[in-house]
Amino acid sequence: MKKIIVPIDFSDCSKNALKNAIKIAERMHMEVLLYHSVVVPIGLAEGVPVGNVGYDFEEMEASSRSRLEELKAEFPSLEKVQSKIVIMYGPLHESINSLAKEEEIALIVMGTNGASGIARSLIGSNAFHVMKHVDIPIIALPEDADISSMKHIALAGDYLNVPDHDTIHLITDLVQAFYAQLHIIHIDKGNVLMKDKVDIARSMDKYLKHINHSFHFRKFDDVEEGLLEFSKELNIELIAMISKHHNLFERLRHRSETKKIILDIPIPIMVLHAN
Repeated sequence: MKKIIVPIDFSDCSKNALKNAIKIAERMHMEVLLYHSVVVPIGLAEGVPVGNVGYDFEEMEASSRSRLEELKAEFPSLEKVQSKIVIMYGPLHESINSLAKEEEIALIVMGTNGASGIARSLIGSNAFHVMKHVDIPIIALPEDADISSMKHIALAGDYLNVPDHDTIHLITDLVQAFYAQLHIIHIDKGNVLMKDKVDIARSMDKYLKHINHSFHFRKFDDVEEGLLEFSKELNIELIAMISKHHNLFERLRHRSETKKIILDIPIPIMVLHAN
């Protein structure tokens, strides 16, 4: 059975991610992993004693497990799906990559906090860091976001290079599971020729035969502004983007705007990784 990882730090933000992940797991017949990463103090990680402070790893793990069990009790809906607790040590992205070698991980669902200043930067960069270093699809949820009954999902990118089925199958499965509509949005600074529009639609239609979908072509100089306007117009509840393969994500990355979008657009962002 495929699994969803939900990183838990016991914040309201991670609890909200868990609530949404449970609904996705229920719709898509997946198992939920309540995942807690225990960060080892730097001195100990390098083999250097940290003063006279003692660290009992068994006690740390037992405390984390107890808190996770208490958290499970807060979510009766977990009884509708298979779930288990996973506790690992080290940086989040490293331990998730390690776990992925043992488990069939299909998706990561994690929260991003709307706090301001340094706290906002640190929390927001956590999701961004995982996106950069873990080749597993991830949904980043702003505080209080609710996609448990979403009906409008967007797939944004530069489709002059058409993604393959292996890259987008999770988003199409998600659309089917929620009986939603998929809006494929192509954003460019210039106008897209009609012939190119037809070619793009024809090349992608073979992957989308069994789902409700539509194509949209928009001209915007600012990608974030374009996505926001488009999302408001069509009531988009989740925006999916493809990393590595498409110029859109590359353009965002080189201009350091991907992190800005994750933090500033008040809509859940999903990142898919091309093979």
